Amino acid sequence: MSNKSKNDLINIIKPFFDISLFFIIFTIILFGLLMLWSASIEFSSNTFDGNPFYYLFKQIGYLCFSLFVCSFFLCISTETLKKYYIIFLSFFIFLLFLVTLDSLGKKVGGSTRWLSFSGYTIQPSEFFKLFYIIWLCAFLDYKKNSIRKAGVFIVPFIWFSVGAILLILQPDFGSTAVLFFMTLLLLFIANAKVIHIFFAGFIGSLGGLLVLLTHPYMQARFEFFEPCNNGGYQLCHSLMAIGSGGIFGKGLGASTSKLFFLPAAHTDFIFAVLAEELGIFGIFFIVVLFYLFIRKCFFIGDRAIRVGLIFQGYLAYGIGMFITLQVFLSMAVNLGIAPTKGLVMPLFSYGGSNYLVSILSITIVFRIYRDVYKKSMNSSIR
Repeated sequence: MSNKSKNDLINIIKPFFDISLFFIIFTIILFGLLMLWSASIEFSSNTFDGNPFYYLFKQIGYLCFSLFVCSFFLCISTETLKKYYIIFLSFFIFLLFLVTLDSLGKKVGGSTRWLSFSGYTIQPSEFFKLFYIIWLCAFLDYKKNSIRKAGVFIVPFIWFSVGAILLILQPDFGSTAVLFFMTLLLLFIANAKVIHIFFAGFIGSLGGLLVLLTHPYMQARFEFFEPCNNGGYQLCHSLMAIGSGGIFGKGLGASTSKLFFLPAAHTDFIFAVLAEELGIFGIFFIVVLFYLFIRKCFFIGDRAIRVGLIFQGYLAYGIGMFITLQVFLSMAVNLGIAPTKGLVMPLFSYGGSNYLVSILSITIVFRIYRDVYKKSMNSSIR
């Protein structure tokens, strides 16, 4: 294909699709599926009658379903999300409430985070996180001229507190922490007063400390320095897996920790398997991928704000931080830098709800790109 033909094709696609973002996401998804298969192959074989591809095929099914659902969201303007932001948030708060009901909530591993309907399960907290961010970005747009007032600044924390109470009842402290940090970061981007942000952070830290003191089992998770001597079985084997990977790793599929030594190797501790098999180079590769992703989201967000699409700009920033923050928190848990808790790595860990929410978030970024392009070019493209 000649250079002219390539340029013509790019010019045709450009108003509808961010090509560079597509290739970043495509690489992350393929890498994630590869690592999921490697991390789950032994557990899958022993659990499902010698089928080593069970979790991989299930994840591919989740991917196909997510792409099908999200294809409709490409047709929904981001202004529609902004218009109905309160309805979306209220609906998912209602679902979080349903999780607390014994007749509907499904308990797994000591936590009740799932709704079960006719054999199908859904994790409302994953959807609540995304639509809380959408609500917050819309609120910050509507209140952009008054966000520096204390009375307006406190409103997001009222809604956050409602969701946080329902999340802690599950319990899901990781999602609560992610949303709290996201609230502070987006308020900072929206030019709220720094003194207000520091004060809110201080109050939130006190709240987190209170939760920690009232849940003794959580205190053991802060024993970072001697995890193998303090009942930290998961972290102990995670650190051994990461340390044994060295610089170059043992090779793809050669992890020994996933052979029933490391719990949740295909979910919460998939990063430890990655580090063991691919070493520092694998870690560097995943860090670069998500750096490129958040950099692209920030670039789209900056362009959106420059052309007057404030909500879209905040949301592009928010989604970039939302996904990347979860990735690095998951890495921090595996490395013993953060307390051990159930926080999956988006687009890598096995699971349907988180996968759908991650793909949906990325779809919204693609839609924001299209809306920004239309606005900047003053085009009639629909």
